[in-house]
Amino acid sequence: MSGLTVYVFHFADVGDVKRIPYAKWDRILTGNENIEKFSGCSIYIAYAYLMLENKKPDYCPRIDGAIYCFDDNGRVISDSPHYFDLLQDLDETTGDVINLQHHKNKMMVQQKYHWKLNTQQIQLVIELIWKYK
Repeated sequence: MSGLTVYVFHFADVGDVKRIPYAKWDRILTGNENIEKFSGCSIYIAYAYLMLENKKPDYCPRIDGAIYCFDDNGRVISDSPHYFDLLQDLDETTGDVINLQHHKNKMMVQQKYHWKLNTQQIQLVIELIWKYK
């Protein structure tokens, strides 16, 4: 089994799910590409983390959801934190002190920028992953 890779999926308002190539999604996140149809909108993205074997999906241990907001020009608003530093969580488990501000910030990020996929949405993502296999 070789490395871990990420597939990115966009959930449209009409229930449509489409895979976005990771290189394109990276250009969108870094501001090198704008998407006019997302101007002024928030979109729902699912990240599927996959184990590959011979460059083909073998196992999907985790699927996460994130919400991205776009400005009027179709660029991601970059001041919104979409991931949280899990290393700080690991540091806190070794000591006796709990950083309350860290946990408060983490909960704010979870509530505002993450969404939990339901079983039907997870099934759609899984079907699309193995469709591309």
